[in-house]
Amino acid sequence: MRYQWVTPTHANRSSVEAFICERYWLNFNACLNQLPEVLLALYEKDTLVAACGIQFAKQKPLFSEFYLDKPLQQYCVGNKPLPALDHIAEVGSMAALATAYLPLLFQAVIDSLLSRGITAVVFTATRALQKYFSRQGIELTLLAEAKKNALPESVRDIWGNYYEHTPLVLGGWLSQGHALFTKQRPASVFRSTAGAASCL
Repeated sequence: MRYQWVTPTHANRSSVEAFICERYWLNFNACLNQLPEVLLALYEKDTLVAACGIQFAKQKPLFSEFYLDKPLQQYCVGNKPLPALDHIAEVGSMAALATAYLPLLFQAVIDSLLSRGITAVVFTATRALQKYFSRQGIELTLLAEAKKNALPESVRDIWGNYYEHTPLVLGGWLSQGHALFTKQRPASVFRSTAGAASCL
């Protein structure tokens, strides 16, 4: 396995964007027309098997903030206040060929974000993804329900039936996920390639 940190100028950018958009179309009839500046792509040999978008809170407001009823930093996760924006990132647009690739994708996200000084994540998860995290024993904090009418009218229609899957805005600490996934994987599951954060 290997992963790449894919910026807008990366040679694989268009293929990773197409992969994410295809998964969302197949699952939700959603037509995503704008993805985060940074994408993380996971490869098995030369096959793209999973990807997601990453947005740093210090750079711009997070998409999940549309659903919140107060500023992000006024929320607590696990009874601890969220840190400064420099240490928060949003993970979104998660897509995988199969559920079996999700833990590998999350491992790559966790380790690469920790290497960049990120300690907390915020994301919006469908009911299926919520159940997956629960089965893995990952403790997350509910921040808000993700309601379609909270979005600007200009982007509501692109989401297809996504909002029929009971999405919630959740927050979590990367340290917990790192400890959990480290126990579940061998020491050298991944190698990184150009544009990636580190070897896993």
